[in-house]
Amino acid sequence: MDADGRPAPAIIGPMTDAARAERIRQMFDRIAPSYDRMNMLFSLDRDRAWRKRAARMAGLQPGQTAIDVCTGTGKLAHELLPYVQPGGQVIGVDFAPAMLDLARKRYPDIRFQLGDATALPFPDASADAVTIAFGYRNLVDRVGGLHEMARVLRPGGRLVLLEFTPPADGILMRLYRVYLARVMPAIAGILRGGDRDAYSYLADTVHAFPRIDEVTAQLRAAGFAPITARRMTFGIVALHAARRP
Repeated sequence: MDADGRPAPAIIGPMTDAARAERIRQMFDRIAPSYDRMNMLFSLDRDRAWRKRAARMAGLQPGQTAIDVCTGTGKLAHELLPYVQPGGQVIGVDFAPAMLDLARKRYPDIRFQLGDATALPFPDASADAVTIAFGYRNLVDRVGGLHEMARVLRPGGRLVLLEFTPPADGILMRLYRVYLARVMPAIAGILRGGDRDAYSYLADTVHAFPRIDEVTAQLRAAGFAPITARRMTFGIVALHAARRP
């Protein structure tokens, strides 16, 4: 539903970039209270291990600064914090105020800031690492987002990108498509606090998301090198790590 109680229009389909970004923001604000619970359920609690690995891959040291883009409820930002202490800081950025409200309540030691991934509110070369977990596929302008992440990184700084990815073709791919397209939205529609339309959209974004080699090419085009990529959990999640030269 939108602010007037009417059904919100579909996010996938003909729409300006600005309108699509606003619909995505509204969707994440709407599902914020149930977001972590649903993620834990749908990932069979694997999302925690994925974030821990992403935090290790950031290569942070005490006293450094990390920026977590599309931070949501702050879970990856929370995993980063021990690596920069003492003396360092983690800043979580998101464009959904309801997500940030939850993050601030849960993790008061972390600075959370409202902001757009394609126009980050930070100076050039101000971060030692930038992370983004399960937010890249939701960016309307992925190219612009990558260039912004490169801009705020110091030379030698690392970008870590954690995202769902289509598994290789075969029986696993067919089962995964059924799970995304039918099982997840159905469960979300039944459970209290779930949102069938939101999880239908999320399933669509995973289906349409570029494969690992395509994301690697996008990172290279944005100036990152070297770049590593690895699959996790039967190939449904990809972890990219790249440096700003």
